[in-house]
Amino acid sequence: MNRTIIGTDIVGFGHDRRRDAGTQAFLRDRMYGVLSDAFKITGLPWEDCRFEDRGDGVLIITPLDVDPAEAMDPLAHHLAALLRHANRLANPISRLRLRVAVHSGRVHEDPFGVHGDAVNHMARLLDAAAFKDAIEDAGADVGLLVSGALFGEATAASIMVNPAAYREIEVTNKETRTVAHLWLSA
Repeated sequence: MNRTIIGTDIVGFGHDRRRDAGTQAFLRDRMYGVLSDAFKITGLPWEDCRFEDRGDGVLIITPLDVDPAEAMDPLAHHLAALLRHANRLANPISRLRLRVAVHSGRVHEDPFGVHGDAVNHMARLLDAAAFKDAIEDAGADVGLLVSGALFGEATAASIMVNPAAYREIEVTNKETRTVAHLWLSA
C-alpha cells in the first residue's frame, strides 16, 4: 500500500559560515517544532509517523490511513504561518526557511530505515536545482514541491488542494526527469 512521503530541507543550512554549530542546532530544533505544530494543526498524526533525521532536514513517512492531499495545501499554509511568526524577529542567520517535497508510493522498511523507488523519487524532487532556485528567487519561507503523480491524484479527489496555487516546474536530478508542481509561500 502507498504511504505519503515527506522530505524537508533547511534552505542554506551550511552555506553561510556564520551558521555555527549552535545556530544549526537552533534551526534544527525550530524545524522540528514548526513541523510538529503544523502537522497537529493540519490534523496529521505527528506521533504516528516514522522519522529519519537528515541533519539539515527530515524524512517523514506517514501512516497508511493519511490522505496525501492533507500534506499539500493545508500543511503548506500552516507551515508558512508558523514560520512567518517564528521568523518575525529573526536575522538572516537565524531565519528558518524550508523546502518540502511530497510524494506517495510504496515504502520498504528494513533494519536500517526506509527505501524504495518512491522514497528515491521524493529525494530527487527535494534536491532538484530547479526547486532550490525557485525558492531562492522568491525569497519564500516555504516551498512545497509535489510529484506529478500525486498532484494529479490529489487534485482529482480532494477539495483541499487548490491547483491554481501551484505552477509546474521541470525537475532534472540524477536519473529523474519529471514535471512536479510548486507552491511557494507569499
